[in-house]
Parts: sequence; structure tokens; C-alpha cells
Amino acid sequence: MLNSNTAALCRIVHPEAQKALIDWFTLLSERNEREEGKRINGRAWRAELKRMEPPYGVMMCEGYDALRQALLKHMLLQPLGEMALALFVSVAVHIKSNKDKPSFAAQLGEKLNGSTSCVSGLRFERLLKASDPETFCQLLIQAVKIRGKDGVNILSLADSIFLWMEEWQRREQHEPEPRNPFERNRIRWANEYLSTSHK
Repeated sequence: MLNSNTAALCRIVHPEAQKALIDWFTLLSERNEREEGKRINGRAWRAELKRMEPPYGVMMCEGYDALRQALLKHMLLQPLGEMALALFVSVAVHIKSNKDKPSFAAQLGEKLNGSTSCVSGLRFERLLKASDPETFCQLLIQAVKIRGKDGVNILSLADSIFLWMEEWQRREQHEPEPRNPFERNRIRWANEYLSTSHK
């Protein structure tokens, strides 16, 4: 039987990995934090990460490595997963706050200022059609900036990026898509976006 719950996480499923992501994001807003006896300035991490060329420039930064090390304790990160993590970090540093409901794609369809969706249908369609990680990253940064103070579901965003990167690799290697349509990021996102944009 197919799992049609498109809002459910499907790649970052370990609770400790989810906690590590949220803790790391929270740390980006802190100036004087201590972790394992070491002083951390999360705001400096955020500033450094924002200056890097997205999406892969962040891989050379301490802030990226801290998240990578925290996730490695709870999930396997192959090279593609590290690329997905870099893409997530490049986008996450532009997010103002974590809002855990609804899913990221549903948040893009929410009507925050009256009758129009937060992200227009045309902009959302461009996001769905992004064909390379660099373009996808730039479009995601624009989308989270539009959300602004209303926040973004960090876990849903990260999970979707990991899934998108797997799909991108399959396309690059001319492999077939998953048989289950609900395992495809664009179908999951379209379903979630329409669930809020047509209310």
C-alpha cells in the first residue's frame, strides 16, 4: 500500500538527527553558547555562511561542519547527502525562525496577507522545475526570504532537499523515478502547496 502522507518526513527520520538540525538552527541566533566546553558564536557562523557562494561554498565553514558532525552521529551521509546538507545550510541561514507546522511546501501556499499565496503559483512552479542544485538553492533562498518573520518548517525543508538531491542524481544518471508517486518531491510539494493555497 502506498503512503500518501506527503507531509511526513521520509529522509531525516531519526529523532536525534531531527533534534540536531533544530538545535543547530537555534544556535545560529546565539552569540555566546557553550557546547562540549567550547564557546560558540552562532551569529558569526550565520554571517560567515551567508557570505559563502551557495550552495557548496558553505562546506568549508565551521558552522556547516558542526551540523555535519552532529548528524553523522545519527545518520549516514554519503557524498550526495553532504551536498544536500550544504544546500540546506545555504538556505537555512536566510530563515528567520522555525515554524514546525505545516510542511514547508504548504507554508509556501499559505495566504498570509489576504487572498494570495505567500509564494505565487508561477514562482512555485519555477521551484518545482529547477533542474540543477544551484538554481534550486537560489529559488529556495528567495522563497524563505518571502516567508520572512512567518518562519519555515526547518525539518520539512531539510527532508525535501535531501529527497530533491536524490531525484536530481537519478535524472543525471538517467535512472527511472520511484514507482511510488508520493516518493517524488514535486508531487509531494504540489500536493502540500495546493492544500493551503486553495483554501
